[in-house]
Amino acid sequence: MFRLLKVEVVHWDYWERFSLPLDANVITIVGPNGSGKTTLLDVLRTLLCIDCSSGRDYKRYVRRNDKPFSWVRAVVDNERQESGFRPFFPFLTDQVTLACQIRKKGGDWQRQYLVAEGDVAIEDLEECGTWIGVRDYRQRLEQAGLTQAIAHVLSLEQGDTDKLCEYSPRQLLELVFSVFGDQEVLDNYQQAKNEQVEIGRELEKLEEELARLGVRLREADANVNSFREWQGLNAEVDKLSLETLPQAELADLAERIAANRVPVRKKGGELKRRRIRFDTLQAERGGLSSVIEQARDRERELDAAQAQAQEAFTAARDAARDAERILKEKQALEEQLRRQQAGFDATALAAEQREARESAAANDFELKGVRNQTREVKARLAALKSGGKLEPGFVQDFRDALNAEGIAHKLLTEIVEVTDPAWQKALEGVLAPYPHIVLLSDPKDKARAWELGEKHRYRHFVVAERAPLGAASKGSLLQVVRFTEPPPGWLVENLDRIRRVESVQEGSRLSSDISWITRDGYHRERRGGRHIGVEPSKFAFGDAARKNLVAELEGELVTLQQRERELIEATAGLARRIDEIQALLAGVDAAQQLSARSSEFARAEREFPQLTQEAQEAALLLNEAHAQAKNAREERHEMEKKSSGVEVELRREEGALRHDEAEFMREKRQLVERILEYRNRRRPMPARWYSADALAALRENYDSAEAVKRDIRRLKERISEGSWVTDEQVVGVREKLGIDHQHLEETIKVRRIHHHRHVTATEEARDSYINVLKATVRRYSRNVKHLGEVAAIGVEVEPPHLVNEDLALAQAGLHVKFNFDNKGMIGLNDGEASGGQQVMKSLILLIGLLMDESRPGGFVFIDEPFAHLDVFNIDKVGAFLEATKAQYVLTTPNTHNVNVFKTSDLTLVTQKRRHPEKWAPPVAFLRRAPRELKPVRGKKDKTPDATLD
Repeated sequence: MFRLLKVEVVHWDYWERFSLPLDANVITIVGPNGSGKTTLLDVLRTLLCIDCSSGRDYKRYVRRNDKPFSWVRAVVDNERQESGFRPFFPFLTDQVTLACQIRKKGGDWQRQYLVAEGDVAIEDLEECGTWIGVRDYRQRLEQAGLTQAIAHVLSLEQGDTDKLCEYSPRQLLELVFSVFGDQEVLDNYQQAKNEQVEIGRELEKLEEELARLGVRLREADANVNSFREWQGLNAEVDKLSLETLPQAELADLAERIAANRVPVRKKGGELKRRRIRFDTLQAERGGLSSVIEQARDRERELDAAQAQAQEAFTAARDAARDAERILKEKQALEEQLRRQQAGFDATALAAEQREARESAAANDFELKGVRNQTREVKARLAALKSGGKLEPGFVQDFRDALNAEGIAHKLLTEIVEVTDPAWQKALEGVLAPYPHIVLLSDPKDKARAWELGEKHRYRHFVVAERAPLGAASKGSLLQVVRFTEPPPGWLVENLDRIRRVESVQEGSRLSSDISWITRDGYHRERRGGRHIGVEPSKFAFGDAARKNLVAELEGELVTLQQRERELIEATAGLARRIDEIQALLAGVDAAQQLSARSSEFARAEREFPQLTQEAQEAALLLNEAHAQAKNAREERHEMEKKSSGVEVELRREEGALRHDEAEFMREKRQLVERILEYRNRRRPMPARWYSADALAALRENYDSAEAVKRDIRRLKERISEGSWVTDEQVVGVREKLGIDHQHLEETIKVRRIHHHRHVTATEEARDSYINVLKATVRRYSRNVKHLGEVAAIGVEVEPPHLVNEDLALAQAGLHVKFNFDNKGMIGLNDGEASGGQQVMKSLILLIGLLMDESRPGGFVFIDEPFAHLDVFNIDKVGAFLEATKAQYVLTTPNTHNVNVFKTSDLTLVTQKRRHPEKWAPPVAFLRRAPRELKPVRGKKDKTPDATLD
């Protein structure tokens, strides 16, 4: 048998790719548990078409690495043996490549094999030779010496080195004959006998055929009847195919036309009602537009009334303030008169006057800033109330640049309206990155707009392409948005892809590939979930954003106006105090001024209550006008919101109407096509085929055209499956039967003579070969006894009873007994041996098979042969291995005694895969330095490597 020289593996289990030498007598695979020792043996087993270890197969190994293919390649020797036979003849090279390719096809893993001449690399195997299947490959291996018996021994699993002693005597004898090549000869003899028996049966069949020839003469009439029946069946098939089937298809088509008319009419009525609904929505939208315009007119009237009320209030307030100022001047003069009469400190008053002037100057400066802010807020508020937008400075600068170049555009915030305020926070969160996106009205302006964007370093998108807005998916965020102009297509897709949910629990029940968002703005996408909701004060889109900004600016305006009044009053008080001090320091006569202005002071005291009352009434009128304007504005907003809802429903209804119209036209067109098809089918038919009576009669026999086709198929199957006589010349057949009868009789006579001679020769040859079988048994007996002496174990072999009889050869068995420690003889598997003794028995039986000097070579896989063995028995097993010229591939864990490596010429070291590495390290090997041992066949001139690879 051949020997293994090298093995190469690609994508096997967790090994990516490695190559190992195997040109040694004893090869030991060592490594920790789970490092791939048995996996490496299964590589060789798969290459040799042998079952893998229990619970494993080649598919298990190739599935793990997620690769679509796997390779196992080995180089074996093909040297001419002493008999002159090359294992892989007709290949005449000293080396042959065996390869196994595993690929995934049709959802399952499939393997194929190749035997190539010489040492061929994996990359060149696709173009070298012809790939063969498992059965043909096993036959090639059997021809090379790998018989089924040896293959069974090679498939011994981990820890099963004691299994050989469990063979029955008959099985053991068959294994011995198979390994020494005698079983093939016996099988050939048996095959020859079987062939002679088969020839005898064939002769008996020929004699039966001779008897049947006479009977066939009487079967001619039956053949004529068969021919006539065949003609009748064909005629019936022709009638059904050419007449009945077209009638049935026409009847089926008429029924389908009648069945489709009612649904088409019904759908037409539904389509009409949907059109009415669409027209109603259009009318409602038009009516709402008129109402909104009227509301805007009313709002403008109320704003004008509010402005008039504001002017009246300002005039009344100023008159009351003037009267109040005169009264305060009177009080100041009275206070000045009191101080003049009481006396005062001029130095202190001068210092107080100086401080009052500084405070008044500071108040004037602050008042100027407050008034500027008030003007800006009023301008922004007026712009918002008129429908405008407020943008940051950099946005306004960029828009000014676009306008200067004549590039028409809009911001995204200007075309977005939220139809459902409950989802405003969620929508604002999704659109938060896009409020300053610029949408070009003409895509042709994109180059100029982008150049300006680069120049101004505008950090937001400038979009040139827009897409028409289609129907929104049910439950999507797009359903609560209304675009006044076509938006960017990617924005529509993004909003339509996000599902609206009421709670996180509801969203978590959706599929993992669905994005969703809650009302509060908790958003889940492919990257995970997060809160993106926006507070109402920061809204940027739709009417709600405008309302919030208006309210914010109005509050800011009230604050600024209040501060302005405070500063004015404080400055006025400081001015009066300055004047008082100045009058005191200048010696002004307060009594004289009081007397001179007595009539002015009296009129102010008399008019002040009335002026105050008028100012309060003007304030009430102003508040009422402000409330009416605010209510009108809110009513307009409500109408606009309702109009937005009608617009969304109108778009949805328009999409449904288009779909229904297309569906109706399709069904109507299909109905028309069927009617035309019915007319075309009916046109070439005779009138009697499609008359009412003819179709009624047809329906009594066949309910559809398919029933006619079934009858046609049944008749055709009967014709095709039956044995029919189609030749009219049955008389000529009867005349020929006589000649055939005479010829067959002479043939049987000659074959009987040859058959007798062959049976005699086969029996005599097998009788002579019995002596060879006995010599084989004696040779094997000597081998196991010699191994027993090496191991200090007594071995006795009872020769089988071998005679030239089928029954005796079938029942013959080889009985082997063992004596351990002089405790008496025990059989192969009688239950009296320990685990270690079972292993020693099996190894003696196994290694004895490989001690045939006339047929050196071959290889054996032994998975953990040292299981259950102590140190001394391990040394004995090593001596067994050295007693043969076979090639051994052994495995052992790291935990065994180092004596297991005593006889090893080549040690293969496996390692576990290290996390998180995808691939395990390649198998390393350690070659023993040269020693005085028998050389490896085919590698005499090669100096072994003494390093770890």
